[in-house]
Amino acid sequence: MQKQCGPETIDLRTTLVDSAQCFHWIEHDGRFGALVHGNAVWLWQDEDGGVCADCDDWMGLRKYLDLDRDYDLALSPYLQYEQCRRAIRSFGGLRILNQDPWEALVAFLLSANNNVSRIRRLVTAINRAYGSEIDAGGVTLYGFPEATALANTEEEALRKLGVGYRAPYLVETARRVADGFPLWDLWKMPYDEAHRLLISLPGVGDKVADCVLLFGCEHAEAFPVDVWVERLMNAWFDLREKNRTRLAQRSRELLGKNAGLLQQYLFHAARTGAIELTI
Repeated sequence: MQKQCGPETIDLRTTLVDSAQCFHWIEHDGRFGALVHGNAVWLWQDEDGGVCADCDDWMGLRKYLDLDRDYDLALSPYLQYEQCRRAIRSFGGLRILNQDPWEALVAFLLSANNNVSRIRRLVTAINRAYGSEIDAGGVTLYGFPEATALANTEEEALRKLGVGYRAPYLVETARRVADGFPLWDLWKMPYDEAHRLLISLPGVGDKVADCVLLFGCEHAEAFPVDVWVERLMNAWFDLREKNRTRLAQRSRELLGKNAGLLQQYLFHAARTGAIELTI
């Protein structure tokens, strides 16, 4: 079912592909495709920049794309900072996706010590080997495997896909989730409680936990810190913390309830060179 999106601004390429918040969308003939909550979705932008969708669950897709958030209102407190103004205005169509928390957990477990292109290859390999697949207009779209599928997978099989040392973390975490870890309840918990639970999972540190909370659990204050974010917070906010856990805490204290939303704009601006990063 095709549907014209509303007046909300979104840049599909930036949001779905370039911003490194998800890794399974593909581009085909000018359209972006993926399985979202098990349903095939195609998105594209018309000549006027409007966004069109071919999907069966329009309301679910709106939530996934975060189209009902007022980004002007959420980001307005940060316009007092020069670098924030530049990042927000440079990427005005960037949205923070509301992904399935299990999909976010798998993707960001694979992200440890990896670059974006390699994360994308690993996600694709795992989805093809163990996930669901749907023919959507002559193109096969692959979804993430269920936790039970990875829980019953041999570590060596994952290593053959290129997962490396992350294989036991993936299998053991999948077993925890399959056994009842409350992954789908984290969104309604206070941030600190949800974060504490996540880092109890094998292979999940502070940064992975914050990525899952921000991109999969609607915790807009979650503030993932990697090398790029560490550098930009030092350079642009003079938060010169060597300890990344402490840096994330100070960043949340400084930037407030939507710190994670802003982080994605700053991270993308620094990583792409849209704003020069100097210290």
